[in-house]
Amino acid sequence: MPPRKTKPAPKSAKTATRRSRASKPTKPAAPIRKKSPAGKRVTPKSRVAKKIQPLDLSAFPAESVSVLEAWFCIACVSDVFTRHLDFSPRTAHLAIKSYIPSICELSAPTMARPWFTNQPILTYCPYCGAASKWHTRLLVHRIESGKATDTLRRELLKSLPQSGNQFTVLEEKSTQQHAFYEWLGKTSTSLNLDDPIWLREVSRHYLSRKEPKIDRQTQFNRIHSIRRLRRLESGWEVAVGRLLLAPILFDELLLVQYLISRSHRAGGLTLEGRYTLPELFARLRNAGYLRAVGVHAQNPTDALEELVSYLSGGEAGIKFYPHVWCSQRNELPRSPVPSCAGTKAR
Repeated sequence: MPPRKTKPAPKSAKTATRRSRASKPTKPAAPIRKKSPAGKRVTPKSRVAKKIQPLDLSAFPAESVSVLEAWFCIACVSDVFTRHLDFSPRTAHLAIKSYIPSICELSAPTMARPWFTNQPILTYCPYCGAASKWHTRLLVHRIESGKATDTLRRELLKSLPQSGNQFTVLEEKSTQQHAFYEWLGKTSTSLNLDDPIWLREVSRHYLSRKEPKIDRQTQFNRIHSIRRLRRLESGWEVAVGRLLLAPILFDELLLVQYLISRSHRAGGLTLEGRYTLPELFARLRNAGYLRAVGVHAQNPTDALEELVSYLSGGEAGIKFYPHVWCSQRNELPRSPVPSCAGTKAR
């Protein structure tokens, strides 16, 4: 009788289970998420902070707006607070962050610590040697009050962002005569009085200041000379590439040119040539300009004072509204660059 075949022993369930598990691909373990504290939102580190946007003052008359750049060193201020005034680091940081610069500091003729000029760009503080990451820049936009700017200024103040304490609005009271002197100084610093082309530039600046709603830059690009037109009683007109002014406006332009250039050389240079003060006085008196503007002085010096008072508006009050724009240049170690608080002060 043939031998009986024996069946192979069944594989154990445990071995089969192991083989079935080994054949299936393993799933990666889910990452463990850190729980953020209640009420706090975790933001990725790669997110870059929003930069402060510059002010758009293109709608304002160019002659009523001036921009000033001021730099100061946070390390110098922190050193004074912590070492000399015995402030704690946190108290010093809060004091710097809430600091509002005064108009006297921003408009000082000479810089003192911690303020400095950054032209050319400095790598280290000129006082304490701190690195450039401790340097902070302030852009001051100075707006002169007037009929052409008051409405635009109020709209600008409403549109300023309130978050982040980016802006400070300061109010400076002055007189129209002082504002006129400042305009003369600001205009003369940008001119080369050795080049006769400055007469054209001064004419454009003054006419733009007198009539801010007219685009004088485009107008002056189309003309090659400025002349007096006696048949005009007031105002101006453009004809054949020439700007024709009424006699009173033309004489007024000569006076402004004399005021800017009289300290450059003997006498002041004008569109009609160089005049000394007595010569200019006789020229304006014979042309009827002194009588037209109500100046009755018989002495050239007294007449000049009255003429300047007439041109500027005299001692009538005027306001300047410097908008301080705080720009964050770099992040400071352990403390951010301070920004000016958004308040209004006098």
